[in-house]
Amino acid sequence: MTDKAPTVKQLYRLSVEPRVVERLAKLAGRLGEPRSRLATRLFSDAVFAAAKPAATRETKGRRA
Repeated sequence: MTDKAPTVKQLYRLSVEPRVVERLAKLAGRLGEPRSRLATRLFSDAVFAAAKPAATRETKGRRA
């Protein structure tokens, strides 16, 4: 049995441009993944990427 992280189902109403929906559908079709699962994965990736501080010129050269 695989251990999965607990998930919470939360519904959001998003207003996006039709081209975003079209690109999501094309990408989901190309990957063979349901649109809702792909949207969830992309949304999660974006949220976690935004939570990380962006590297600046000052921090790139620093060593611990």
